[in-house]
Amino acid sequence: MHATIAAVLLALTLAPAQAQEEYGAKGIYPVYETSGQWLIFDKNPKKTKGSNPLALGVRFLVIGSQGADVFTVARASATYGGACKNNRPVRLRTALLKGPRLTVGTPIIGIKVGKDFKLKGSRARYLPLKNQVTESVYAKLGEALKAATAQDIEGGAFKPEGEFALPPRADQSQTKIDFGAHLNVPGAADAFVLVEGTQVAALFRRCLRLADVDKLIGGCIQMPHALMAETGLLRFVAYDPSGQGNPFLLAYTAEPPMWGDERWGFVLRSSGPKMFLSDAMDTRCREGF
Repeated sequence: MHATIAAVLLALTLAPAQAQEEYGAKGIYPVYETSGQWLIFDKNPKKTKGSNPLALGVRFLVIGSQGADVFTVARASATYGGACKNNRPVRLRTALLKGPRLTVGTPIIGIKVGKDFKLKGSRARYLPLKNQVTESVYAKLGEALKAATAQDIEGGAFKPEGEFALPPRADQSQTKIDFGAHLNVPGAADAFVLVEGTQVAALFRRCLRLADVDKLIGGCIQMPHALMAETGLLRFVAYDPSGQGNPFLLAYTAEPPMWGDERWGFVLRSSGPKMFLSDAMDTRCREGF
């Protein structure tokens, strides 16, 4: 594995396990196909004088549904349509990427790399993940999910809506596992990553969780339905830069749902999962509808 990608992976692995880092941290950005072109977006509102992460000639390792390859910024500009604020399109920095698309498949994320970066000798592994949720999964993890929900309710994760709303109760909760797959995570005997949807009264929450055999590892990493994309519309792929474990888990919409595309990125470790990217390509300013 190249030292650049190893350093990025290590930094993500050692970071705190709950919240997403600042947008664009570690040089990671979402990549979308729009009107036949591959575009990388920078939605960081902070403007740093003299610094443009998407400048002409900057190189990115683009990771997709089938593999990864190096792409170069061929054109950089500002555009509208990728995000909204106060019912209006937000002006964003974006760049057109040029490179070998066929080896990548559907683009998901781009990691900034230096001019000397090469993929020669890479042992990276790509694994499209199929949903492996069965009745045996519910039998194995059902009690652990109930206990985690009860603990989260007690801790205030599910807050009642309205001044006179009754506090939620654990015995009112309903949980469904919409996606799950076995993965190789060092330090875990039988790692299973899952996307759980839990309804408590009128409150709903979607979580990415990691389990080892019949125990949950770490807490809920929330996956809000930013663009109304149900979990069934997401596709999942594991990307392991070293081929020896410590995988990225990437999720993406293969086809744009009602409002736009989504991109998700997680690092999985034996102490729990960590989100490093959550992005939605809002093309309609849906707040105005």
